[in-house]
Amino acid sequence: MQQEISYTGVEGGDKVFTIFNSESLWIGTDLKRFNEIRDKLGAAKILYKYKVKNRLGQWAGRGTLRGNMGSFGTPSDQMYQYEIFVYRKDWEKAEYTANR
Repeated sequence: MQQEISYTGVEGGDKVFTIFNSESLWIGTDLKRFNEIRDKLGAAKILYKYKVKNRLGQWAGRGTLRGNMGSFGTPSDQMYQYEIFVYRKDWEKAEYTANR
């Protein structure tokens, strides 16, 4: 499973995101919306972390889903799942910023 994790935002401060201090802000497969939200959070100087997950790279029995069944018929814009996390204390501000 290919997964990319990146910590982005304002320089300095505590950059350790854990399950105890962070909350998922957005999950989806729309790359344009993903980048739009990241740009808005960066402009508002809200720290965030994101994950990119290859949905066809998940292991299923004797190999990956793509290796077992192929990728024919799967739209290319649905192959990756994006998730954006923010600090729990910043979640309301981040939600407002992302949705305006």
